[in-house]
Amino acid sequence: MLALSHLLGHLPEASPRWLVTNGETTIGPVDTELLLRGYLDGRIPQSCQVRQEGWRSWRPLNGVRELGAVRRRLLPEQQTKPHDLRDAICKLPHGRDLGELLSLSLQLAAQSLAANAGLVHRYRSPVWLPVTSSVFGVPAERLGEVLPSSDPAYSLALRGRSLAGSPYQGLAERLVAERLQQDVPMISIAMAPVIAAGRLVAMLELGRTDHSFRGEDADELAEFAAHVARRIG
Repeated sequence: MLALSHLLGHLPEASPRWLVTNGETTIGPVDTELLLRGYLDGRIPQSCQVRQEGWRSWRPLNGVRELGAVRRRLLPEQQTKPHDLRDAICKLPHGRDLGELLSLSLQLAAQSLAANAGLVHRYRSPVWLPVTSSVFGVPAERLGEVLPSSDPAYSLALRGRSLAGSPYQGLAERLVAERLQQDVPMISIAMAPVIAAGRLVAMLELGRTDHSFRGEDADELAEFAAHVARRIG
């Protein structure tokens, strides 16, 4: 497991305290390390804005210097998006904290497959059901939601099966699309389970609003999820 302090190098003893807003809800003040952990765990989306105590104006989350340092360590070639998921596999780190690994995996998968929205659900105690832990292009309000044991996509994931298609194909596709949907309906969705040591660890869900996933896309996502599982220490 790679500690956040290792990614940062060194945080000042008197690090700033931050207020964070998504435009509707404001939280804080939180210290810099907690802010960065929230971002890496997917609890603080990139669309949020921040300000230090005493500032009068808000700034983009990207304006936090320490966050830039972490992102450069996580994605050394951050400005170059992976061309496809096979390219993204090479960017998957070893020995990363599970939350950081899954959050990064979601970003890489969404960028590679030109997805408009994405979610990661991972097992959390004490419920021991998949809990939404990372988001991409989806409001942060989805974080912390628990998938019911009856969810059909979850049932497929437990059997190691992936899912891809139109929301009109079946109940599983429709419920995934509803989780991902914002203002524009999803045209196509894809889900792949992350299975390590024979057990389901997480689910990756992606959605598109403009064009459908191809069969090759679904196969590549399943292969990518298998590589993510191999990175879990």
